[in-house]
Amino acid sequence: MGVLGALIWAARTHQETVQSLPEILARDFRPLLEGERVTEIDLGAIEERAEEIKREYPYINEVIVRKMTPDGASTIVYPFFNNIDRKDSPPETDPTFRSMVLTGEDGSTVGTLYVKISPQRSRLFMLAIAGSIWALVVVSALGYYAIRAKEQEVRKTTSLLEEKQRELIHLERLSLVGQVTANLLHDLKKPVLNIRAESEALPDGEVKRTIQDETELFLNLVRDLHLEGFLRKDRERGEFVEVAEMLERSLRLVKYAQGNVEVIVQLPENLPFLFAQRHQLVQVFSNILLNAFQALEGEGTIRIGAQLTEEAGEPWLEISFSDDGPGMPYEVQTRIFEPFFSTRPESESTGLGLYISRSIVEGLGGTLTADSIPKHGTTFTIRLPLSEAEAVSPENSENREVI
Repeated sequence: MGVLGALIWAARTHQETVQSLPEILARDFRPLLEGERVTEIDLGAIEERAEEIKREYPYINEVIVRKMTPDGASTIVYPFFNNIDRKDSPPETDPTFRSMVLTGEDGSTVGTLYVKISPQRSRLFMLAIAGSIWALVVVSALGYYAIRAKEQEVRKTTSLLEEKQRELIHLERLSLVGQVTANLLHDLKKPVLNIRAESEALPDGEVKRTIQDETELFLNLVRDLHLEGFLRKDRERGEFVEVAEMLERSLRLVKYAQGNVEVIVQLPENLPFLFAQRHQLVQVFSNILLNAFQALEGEGTIRIGAQLTEEAGEPWLEISFSDDGPGMPYEVQTRIFEPFFSTRPESESTGLGLYISRSIVEGLGGTLTADSIPKHGTTFTIRLPLSEAEAVSPENSENREVI
């Protein structure tokens, strides 16, 4: 705003200077014209001052000085040639000349000063000022919009940070719930084990069998789910597990959502063991299967396969889950591994299944990826590294087909 004000002030000052220039210059020429006759004035001083004026003010094209004589006539004393060539100079009809009558100390007229202003140069100066003002306005507008855009970006970033903070708080709460659940299951096993032990003293009969069957079912469910170990991440507590067995357990765990979906498991012979925690593999496999069941909505086919690959001389195991469902659009596919993201209602999904699954796989040194084409199905691929010990195959491993 300060620069804009300075430019406007310069333009206004220029206009005022042009308007009052004859009056300003008259002060210089008035003393030079004192004297009754032309022969009594210093013509050289008048010429020198006139030339100085044209150098000081580039937009002055011409200066004419007339001397008033005692008989009431006037004659041009600068420039000298005008006194010969242009008796009527300057022409009264020329609007580019500005005049100022010069009076002596006694009030008598001693002469007249004529100044011819170049309208082109004056216009150029004003155009330059106007252009500068316009450029300043444009730059200011661009700067304003840049600041607004930056402000919106900062607000968006702040909003995202607040959202992430809320997600972290939610994760902390879920972690606390997991710990409480694990401790609760551990404590619940004690009275159930006591009930099973006490039931041995009961007489044989249907009541005893029912109690023992129900307690055994509870303990088997807890053992198969292995919920006490969900929060444990130490690989040292792992063991060699068979992939086919983990897949069967995972299918049983989410069978409630299968509907009429056909599941075909085709694994190659001599598939190697994996060194991992059983409950972690069950958690990963069951999450992927549950997502596929929900996408197929009770109708369709899921194919589960595996193969051995090699990368940089190291063996890897790839396990794939492919369905013939509706697939995912690109904007969904890019976000499925984000925590709390889900396309299903909040009451049906927490949006953490795939996020936790990928975290588990990455903790095992592998990768979990998804490839999907709308209307052509989705494939999830798990890649896990194999050590030399893990490369040992089960002795009785055969092609399996589970439907």
